[in-house]
Amino acid sequence: MTTPESPSPLISLKQWLSRTYIWGGALSLSIVAALLLLILLGTYYLLAQNHDRMARKEHEQQMIQALQARTNWVSAQLESVQGNLQLYRKQAERVFSEQRSAIAAKRPLDRSQDNLFSLSPQNVLYKSGSDGIAVYYSSLASDLNKRSTYAAQLLPLEAIMVDLQQSNALVQQIYLNTPDGLNLIYPFVDVVQQFAPDMDLTSFSFYYLADASHNPLRKNVWTDAYLDPAGQGWIISHIGPVYNGDRLEGVVGVDLTIKGMINTIFASPQQWPGYGALIGKNGNILALPPEGEEDFGLQELTEHQYSFQQVDTNQFKPSQFNLYKRKDLTDLSRLIAHQQAGLAQVKLKEPSVVAWNTVPATGWKLLAIAPEHELYVHVTAFEAQLFDMALLAAVLMMMVLLIYVSWQYTRNSRLSRQFQAPLDYFQDVIKQQGQGLLDRPLSSNVLEIQQTAELIHNLAQQKQALEQQVQNQQKEQESQNKYFRNLLNSIPMPVFDTDVEFRLQGCNRAFEAFLGMTEAELKGHLITEFIPLTPPEDGTYQHELVLSNASGQSRHINVLVTRQLELSKDRKSELAMIGLMIDLSDQYQVRDQIVFDRDRAMEASQLQSEYLQAIRHELEEPLGTLHQLVLQLLNNPSNTSALVRQVKEKTDILISIAKDHWPESSDNYMTDQPVAISQNLQDEKSSSVGRILVVDDGPVNTMLARSVLQKVGYEVDVAFSGKEALSMMRNKRYHVVLMDIFMPAMDGIETTQLWRAQERQQNIRPAVIIALTANVLESERQRFFDAGMDEYLAKPYHPSELRDRVDFWYRKQLSQTN
Repeated sequence: MTTPESPSPLISLKQWLSRTYIWGGALSLSIVAALLLLILLGTYYLLAQNHDRMARKEHEQQMIQALQARTNWVSAQLESVQGNLQLYRKQAERVFSEQRSAIAAKRPLDRSQDNLFSLSPQNVLYKSGSDGIAVYYSSLASDLNKRSTYAAQLLPLEAIMVDLQQSNALVQQIYLNTPDGLNLIYPFVDVVQQFAPDMDLTSFSFYYLADASHNPLRKNVWTDAYLDPAGQGWIISHIGPVYNGDRLEGVVGVDLTIKGMINTIFASPQQWPGYGALIGKNGNILALPPEGEEDFGLQELTEHQYSFQQVDTNQFKPSQFNLYKRKDLTDLSRLIAHQQAGLAQVKLKEPSVVAWNTVPATGWKLLAIAPEHELYVHVTAFEAQLFDMALLAAVLMMMVLLIYVSWQYTRNSRLSRQFQAPLDYFQDVIKQQGQGLLDRPLSSNVLEIQQTAELIHNLAQQKQALEQQVQNQQKEQESQNKYFRNLLNSIPMPVFDTDVEFRLQGCNRAFEAFLGMTEAELKGHLITEFIPLTPPEDGTYQHELVLSNASGQSRHINVLVTRQLELSKDRKSELAMIGLMIDLSDQYQVRDQIVFDRDRAMEASQLQSEYLQAIRHELEEPLGTLHQLVLQLLNNPSNTSALVRQVKEKTDILISIAKDHWPESSDNYMTDQPVAISQNLQDEKSSSVGRILVVDDGPVNTMLARSVLQKVGYEVDVAFSGKEALSMMRNKRYHVVLMDIFMPAMDGIETTQLWRAQERQQNIRPAVIIALTANVLESERQRFFDAGMDEYLAKPYHPSELRDRVDFWYRKQLSQTN
């Protein structure tokens, strides 16, 4: 099923022309311009991407070539240092060889140069003066007396040490260390002030890395950066062992300071836009210029403030200087560690390009680091130029579009003026209901417009005629609705009608009064909310229900509804449902009253019959005896006095029985003496006589119950309604109450509830209440007990049964009281 489309919003003629001509043409032109612009931008983009890829590759290749040239230069510088050390090492081996030969030949020691040395207060042997090489001989030497002789034998090395240090700018100082604690160093150092008197030279890396355990091949090796005990700050040493046979005579070395390496290697302008760094074999950053400190989050260690504190142990750079241990540079360090050369893009402080190459002389890695925006500056400039060209093309297209829109707007205004005047004329004529159309000629030479004007004139006339017909029909409809409404309201029975969905559409006043709601409040509600009925599919339907009206009263209602179905050509349509409610409560009440009176009459008749039958049994013996005495008196006149006396005794017995059963009726013919005697007897026993109240609206029932109970000595009162019983309760206390259930106005259930409530209010001992009823269903018996009754006695009952139940409860009352 398709949903109807919502109508489009109305627009003016000028707006329609604008959309059709201006914006429609502008849209077409914009689409064409956008396609051309997309093609142009796509071409620019592909060109920029291709140029970017080629330019980046070219700049990266230039960077690698520049790094390779710098690597070769650094390798050459370090190879010259290695050559100087090798020359110095050979010279030291010859000096030690000569020294050992002299000792082996047992030539006398030359002590002519002993005056060049002095002893410090800490027993350190040192060379006097402040120029040339410095000599330090530790107080830990094995032969303290021969220290000056041994030191003097090595002084010939001073010339080569001076020459080598001054010939190479990278070499900061040159030295010789022996396992016995002798140190020769150039340039001069105040060793007494700088070195500890008992310093163990063999414990430093610049010595033990060259011994047999660390360097079994006896090659020259490079140390990591460490803090120099001689006061030069952070340095790197190139060391070599000096052997005489298998005896390690000493270790020679040259020191390169970190600061000197930075100034020498990285001072000259780089061939790439950035800086360089030098990484050792184990990943330690050996030299880092100031430009890289911020990128790596480090401050390069070059100088050290000794503050007269002697360095007596190895001090290496902290772990953050080890590139291979930095978690933030894991990818870069992995590449550098496993590749001799390469290039990678990494994120330092900013996106950067890092190229590296291995220095052949040492195995170190030389890094070239350049920010991307500086390395690819020409690439970015070209992209900016392409962007400017694309922006210029877009601006030109926008200008062409604006010119087109302006031209179309002018054209649209002219067309709008040509069409708007006739339309305004038509609108004014329609507003005036066609009046004035002939008096105002339309100044237009367009045939269609003139035909439209005539059509509007005809439509206006037809409209006036239709409006008059509609007004007449509305008046007639209002009159019929008013008549129909008055007719419905005059019907005393509730009437309603619904729509096809069984929702209330209207009702009369009787229906409003029955439900206690107005027609406006009821309208729109389902009829089943108020009347539980099943609407018929077709035809008429009636059903008797018990409904509660607005006052809460239950009424017997006969609901009569009718519903019809009409078949059309294309589909089946349903008519509204009309309903009528007939109140049958009065008929039900009359019927119930008739049934109630019949049941009570039958109950009284049966009870009276049983009671008379009981009296008959009591009178049979005395009447039979009296009959025999009368026969004897007739047959034997001689014994008249004795028979008369016996007849009188039997007659008194009959009178006594009659008085017991009908005390009121016997007052006319009974003697006064027995009544007086009975009254006196009652007064004497009034304190112990049981007080019984019979509550029944049937006079026969009350008479029989009172007769039976008075005969056995109870004091019996009678109430013919529940209200009378409650009034008697306020003036007298009763032991047992015989309560009839079905009584008018106030039944036995309600009377019992009010009786119990007054007992609780007055705080008195409750009386025993026995229900008298012909209805002994289980559900009804439970109602008696819930109301406060103690027992029930089904009608009709035998007098002896009544006496037994009253005696039982009276004795129980007396026993509880005692």
